[in-house]
Amino acid sequence: MTREKHTHAMEDLHVQVDSLKKKLGEPNAKTHELLLEIENLKDSIHELNTIFRKALEEMKGEDSAKLLANMMERINAIQTQNETIARGMVAISDKVDEFVSRGPMRAPVQAVPQHTMGPPPMPGPRVAPRPTMDMPPPPPKKSLF
Repeated sequence: MTREKHTHAMEDLHVQVDSLKKKLGEPNAKTHELLLEIENLKDSIHELNTIFRKALEEMKGEDSAKLLANMMERINAIQTQNETIARGMVAISDKVDEFVSRGPMRAPVQAVPQHTMGPPPMPGPRVAPRPTMDMPPPPPKKSLF
């Protein structure tokens, strides 16, 4: 290898080493995002570990069978409540369907007394009587806008 080729190869190697140093010193966006996600995961695992430790401390003095029976009672109570709510919702749905199928509400028909007397006989067209005293004209209509 000639001295010139050797110098050129050393310069290329030096440029590549500098490029690698730069990449390691300044991580790209995806690497940075990955590092943040790893930190978040680490924090979440720490929180979960703390929760499990507290739960174990609370359960130390209790009988696990008794604890399980208590949890089953609570689950059964919740299930019963959910069933009651579901039945109520079905009943309401049925009532709404019934209401919609009947159509609009109508007032109940009541027997109206009928009379056989007609209007009083009056000669000429029917007209309202004229007022006997002088009345002022009605006030002007006010605009809403």
